[in-house]
Amino acid sequence: MDSERARSSYSLPDPPIFSSGTYVVQIPKDQIYRIPPPENALIVERHRNPSVESSQHRRSCCLRFFLPITALLLVIILLAVLLPPLLASPKPPIVKITTFKLAPSGHDFHIKLNIHNPNSIGSMSFKSPSHAFLSFRKHELATAKFPLIQQEHGSEEHVTLVFHAKSSSSFPKEFKRRMEDKKSKLHVAMSLKMNLPAETIGRLSMHRNVEFVVVCSFTVNTLEKNSKILSHDCESKRQ
Repeated sequence: MDSERARSSYSLPDPPIFSSGTYVVQIPKDQIYRIPPPENALIVERHRNPSVESSQHRRSCCLRFFLPITALLLVIILLAVLLPPLLASPKPPIVKITTFKLAPSGHDFHIKLNIHNPNSIGSMSFKSPSHAFLSFRKHELATAKFPLIQQEHGSEEHVTLVFHAKSSSSFPKEFKRRMEDKKSKLHVAMSLKMNLPAETIGRLSMHRNVEFVVVCSFTVNTLEKNSKILSHDCESKRQ
């Protein structure tokens, strides 16, 4: 009896019965593991490798410094290439004397010219008043009007100038002597000067009013109907 009582007194207690509710679970702090955010890893990496951050900083600084300079240089190069052709002055016409004839009246002269427009773009239009002067030893013999022609770039025009003198009595004595001398056929050197106002059209349809001056020196074999030009030299310039 006594032994049974002793075993009953030392029997295990009944398991507790849990009811539904809210429970608080406490975990020691030394057993809590946290995952750091990615930003912390970047910060640690920067501290471990400071050269990476400095190189990136230098690269960004270089880009901010050199990009404006590069853009400015490109603009300067473009302006240097495009502006000179736009602002360049038009070239004067190239003139050549092809024929010279004395009219039957004895005081009129016919001179044929070859006019070349050397400009690579645009056109050239000669305007009024365009005058031409024929001289012998700085003595004016006769005058003529230059025709109002328009030339495209690179084109050529054949022009005939008719010089009128009031009378042959106004010619200098030496010139008269060579006109009357039919046997010796002395060479005669003369000069031709032309004042040619013109309007040029260049790139981007830019209109310009200019004046060209053409001076020619030429020599003929005789002052007859069938005169031949032995030599000639013409210079054109912008006034």
